[in-house]
Amino acid sequence: MLTTVENVLAAAPFAVVAVVAFVNVVSRYFLNASLAFTSELTVSLAVWMVMMGAVIALREGGHLGFSALHEAARGPVRGVMTVLITAAIVAFFVVLLFFGIDLAALQAWSGRSTPSIGLPQWLFTAALPVGAVLGVYRAVQAGRAGFRRSTVEALPSEEADR
Repeated sequence: MLTTVENVLAAAPFAVVAVVAFVNVVSRYFLNASLAFTSELTVSLAVWMVMMGAVIALREGGHLGFSALHEAARGPVRGVMTVLITAAIVAFFVVLLFFGIDLAALQAWSGRSTPSIGLPQWLFTAALPVGAVLGVYRAVQAGRAGFRRSTVEALPSEEADR
């Protein structure tokens, strides 16, 4: 269920951006007119795509910290690195969570809206705290899986390499 929600939160903005960009190209080509709101919507939806992309990367084990550094280490060093990498990622997401909540609340309280289309700005800024919460969950999940691999599965393969 959570995976489906994450995928939808990543795919829906991407689909909207693709359609809006296509409509803008058609408008420029046939009507010789650019739609002003397209760049605003594209940039605003990019926040959702980036946040959900980071969460999905953690879920799928594609985060650079878990592949580049983690795969290079062996034995107890690998376990320590897993804990440190997980802690750093969680710390980043926690900071992003607090700043994201603060910014979205400020935008909602002030009634700030996007200049061209007039949508509440907090709808786009909400990607920060939503992505941060999901990111903490997926980082801990990836860290636990990485720690299990480093302490349980890494030892037999290291012995086989000798």
